Amino acid sequence: MKLYGFGSNGSGQLGIGNTEDTSLPQLCRLTDYQEWPSPIKTIKSSGNHTLVLLESGQLFVSGCIRDGRAGLPSSTDWITQFSEVTTSAFGGAKVKLCSALWEASVVVTDDNEIYTFGVGSKGELGTGKVVKELSLRLEKLWPNDEHIVDLSSGMGHTVIVLSNGDVYGWGNGRKGQLGAPNEIVWQPRKVSNLSFRVVRAVCGKDFSYLLGEPGHGHQAILGSDRWKIRSNAPSSNLDWNQITASWGSLFTLSTTGKIHAWGRNDYRQLGPTEPQLGFTHVVAGSEHAIALTELGTVLVWGWGEHGNCGPRIDSQGELKGWCNEIHACRFGKSHKVIGIAAGCATTFVWTEEINAQSS
Repeated sequence: MKLYGFGSNGSGQLGIGNTEDTSLPQLCRLTDYQEWPSPIKTIKSSGNHTLVLLESGQLFVSGCIRDGRAGLPSSTDWITQFSEVTTSAFGGAKVKLCSALWEASVVVTDDNEIYTFGVGSKGELGTGKVVKELSLRLEKLWPNDEHIVDLSSGMGHTVIVLSNGDVYGWGNGRKGQLGAPNEIVWQPRKVSNLSFRVVRAVCGKDFSYLLGEPGHGHQAILGSDRWKIRSNAPSSNLDWNQITASWGSLFTLSTTGKIHAWGRNDYRQLGPTEPQLGFTHVVAGSEHAIALTELGTVLVWGWGEHGNCGPRIDSQGELKGWCNEIHACRFGKSHKVIGIAAGCATTFVWTEEINAQSS
């Protein structure tokens, strides 16, 4: 398996061994391993740091590590290759979920504990009025027998979903993205007045999108309506398979492979004007999105000033056309794309040898 990154890289958040932006996919590097020790489960990338979570529960980071925001001691401001975060930071447990805020990170361990690290001037750490810390375990304010099944963070707030469908959040809630009252939430607070059991959540910059079981159509959008996130939302969402949020837009991928998007679109962040079928994955970054088709084609669209949408952009960071196709030859003839991710003007693609898939 190989991981590639392109886009904004001023703090080494792509993990490619330098701090230069790039519009062409570059191979990501590891500090203590020759190759990834386990398949990649997910990648979360924020302002200047990136988290890579493996299926094994191992967590790797690259980019800015100042203030402990990436879970590593900050003897230097940044690192340019992916380094493993030792499990001692999480009480010796493995990680099952992770998310990245602007200057902080959140992990959920397999023993159902939450750890936060970094800067929390607006409640991002969820541990009271603690502004900066390398690793803190959150106090559980919900029943111990309820497991955390989903986790999402925006620029300054975090939402978790419990196995009973309850939702808790913390951080900057001044736009109502954490429910009422609209305020900074210093410790996990239950989102009240939800009329359905939530199973999935995603966070934009100033909003949170909560969904019930597919087929029921239940949804709730909390927070700012600046880009008509609430006003232009569908009345229900029955056949969703995946959901993802940029800072100002929302994307849902249906069970039939169709992407539906609404929200901010001044840099064509929403992609094609007409619905298209054949997608298997879609992930949104800050102001761009990346999708994978049934044929293994990688498409990127939106604002791409830092190279996160590939090389075909104008001087304003806009694409020449609604999307860029990242050609398979960039990843080698013997490899197939199996995963995609996006962050703050960053894009990641990981591949696997075709022979390895068939063996």
